[in-house]
Amino acid sequence: MAVARVLVVRLPCHKVFPTGPFYLISLIHRAAPEVEQHFLDLALIGTASPLRAIEEAISHFKPDLVAFSWRDLQIFSPQDMDSGLRDAFVFFHDVSPLRRLGAALRGLRDMLLYNSTIQRSLRLVRRTCRRHPALPIALGGTSIRIFGDRIQRLLPRRLSLFADSDLSGFFAMMGTLPPSDSIEPALSLPFIEKTFPRWMEYRNEMIGIQTKQGCPHGCIYCLYGYLEGRNVRRRNPDCVVNEVRGYAERWGARRFWFADAQLLSGSLDREHLCRILEGILAANLPIQWSGYLRVHEVDENLASLMVRSGLFDLEVSVNSGSQRVVDALNLGFSIEDAVAGLERLARAGYAGRVLLNLSLNAPGETEQSLGETLAFVERMRGMFGRRRIVPVIFFLAIQPHTDLELIALAAGHLDAGYDPLSVAPLKVLKLIYNPPPLGRLIGRACVEAFAGPEKDRGDRILSSLESQLSARKKTLAHGTP
Repeated sequence: MAVARVLVVRLPCHKVFPTGPFYLISLIHRAAPEVEQHFLDLALIGTASPLRAIEEAISHFKPDLVAFSWRDLQIFSPQDMDSGLRDAFVFFHDVSPLRRLGAALRGLRDMLLYNSTIQRSLRLVRRTCRRHPALPIALGGTSIRIFGDRIQRLLPRRLSLFADSDLSGFFAMMGTLPPSDSIEPALSLPFIEKTFPRWMEYRNEMIGIQTKQGCPHGCIYCLYGYLEGRNVRRRNPDCVVNEVRGYAERWGARRFWFADAQLLSGSLDREHLCRILEGILAANLPIQWSGYLRVHEVDENLASLMVRSGLFDLEVSVNSGSQRVVDALNLGFSIEDAVAGLERLARAGYAGRVLLNLSLNAPGETEQSLGETLAFVERMRGMFGRRRIVPVIFFLAIQPHTDLELIALAAGHLDAGYDPLSVAPLKVLKLIYNPPPLGRLIGRACVEAFAGPEKDRGDRILSSLESQLSARKKTLAHGTP
């Protein structure tokens, strides 16, 4: 039987623009415009009252179907700004017993928070199922796609779990056919505002927009190919421009993040992105935008369009300054080609920052390759100026369904049957890939940088690493083991 009212609930997470729920709501509206919807975003609800918020929404809206979306499950991040990572590194690599004790106490807090975060979302779903036994309930989202097989046993059997990106099963549960083109949400802001009474709390945030789905690349640590598939499906550029225009003109939005796995994943995307940027320029939209892209694919024409349409804070995932490490990660590009793309942007007048995402101690890393990364950063500073190059240090997180997981298992870095959701400190340290023999050297460089303020932390990590590498060379030159 077709449903008439759908309640979409985003489970608690950090406040971030709800691109996924908005697109789900829009796709439901496309498939069944007569269906009424209400969106409850628990990212905006205090930690003490999410269950009450769900109950009130069910009581007032009286849905025929509740669709939970679980965005965040793992809260330990491999980036240098994450408190869990910092405390783990301080505990295992700092020479000060007092600082290690402080890190242990903070780490215990992080472990309890991590467990409580997972358990809170599980409780919300379980209690909703228990309190409303006749109400159909669905659960999907990024976390379910990655970890659904591991948490399914913790959820009621009657719950409908959707662990893939194909929404045909969800629409069958609704009793309607999916829209003919599931890549195009055809978002209507008036309908979003009607569905989501608290929409104004996001009008000044960075707006997330997806221009396509899928990633053709096989980077060994990345989940996008698993989550969205290797086949790239591109939206109509005019529809993307209309979406940007709607947010800019109706909400007054000025900052946008193109939330693709890679905004420019290959040469076939170049024309697609050019058409989007040409549309933004033709509409005279005063916006700023950014996103992840493969900078080696940027040609002269695209560089000009990017700069003139409002590119800011360009994020470049080179991972390493060593071609050997780039190849080991199966990134599929040449560092020199990436440099050439950045040179084109510089010539086109790009005046913003360049955020260099660098993954230290990736497979194949050596002291020599670390030196090559340091030299690459200096080369970029010579091109753009020191203050405009921002090293963003991260470590590869070992995730299920990736080649890095297989490599870690084959090397004995992880044991078969390991728990990817473990909060035990030794397990967390292993899931954040930083193995011997360089793990301690890099860990100490990070610990030294973590002692200072958050600002310029990436610079300090690289500076500390450079000092340690220099000291090791001097020690070896003097014949000291």
